[in-house]
Amino acid sequence: MLKKEKTPSPRMKIIPKLFLFFVLFSCAFWLIRTIDHGKILRADLLDLGGIPWLYSAISLIFSILAAFTIQKEWEQWNNLVEANKGEVNALRELWIWSDYLPIENQKEIVEGLIKYLLVIQQEWPGLEKDESSEEEENRLDYLRNTIIGLSEKTNGILLLSLINDLIKNRNKRIFQSGSHIPPILKNTLIFADLLVIILSLFIGVKNPILDYIFTLGIGVLAYTIYMVIDDLDNPFRPGTWHLTPRNYQLLLDKINKIQ
Repeated sequence: MLKKEKTPSPRMKIIPKLFLFFVLFSCAFWLIRTIDHGKILRADLLDLGGIPWLYSAISLIFSILAAFTIQKEWEQWNNLVEANKGEVNALRELWIWSDYLPIENQKEIVEGLIKYLLVIQQEWPGLEKDESSEEEENRLDYLRNTIIGLSEKTNGILLLSLINDLIKNRNKRIFQSGSHIPPILKNTLIFADLLVIILSLFIGVKNPILDYIFTLGIGVLAYTIYMVIDDLDNPFRPGTWHLTPRNYQLLLDKINKIQ
């Protein structure tokens, strides 16, 4: 049985990133504000001209890109979670229905399920690729061939629909695992995010405290939006939206406990 590893909570992974951004952004803010007393790099509050409108246009473009990307990534995340749960449910049903088979056939199916679950967990870190390993294919073929060999029996026929559900959800899981943001869209989003963050440093407010609070708020919000998108785009990497083999492990533990 695989040894369970404790992973840091999502909050503990986000806080250091936000703190680092807070420090760097604050240093940049006060550096720009102190250069030549702000007369060169910082626009005067009473003489902004069309700067607010130009900045608003950039922010609008960024918000549209971010909203579109988050919506698509959230949809892909839900599809991946659905495929993951569907695959585990199909494996569980195969295990349950195997109890109605002769003891020798039951042992074959249970053995195949255990080996398949072990392979999934062992290769979990590499599942973000849009492909499956040879070992996983072999374990699935073993299950498929075993059940097809039972198809002439009454209870064996019932297992055919379950193996079809397993294959369908597995293929869906593999496809969704390899779905990522197109590079040109992600690079454009990063560029727009940087523009929003950097240009916010050059629009000032007379009150230094309010100036810092509002500028920092814009920067943190833009950076957080990018972190959300990057997190959703990498579902197998530890983060807030982090898909783990926990469901596979729970099923494997249950099978080992009863068998």
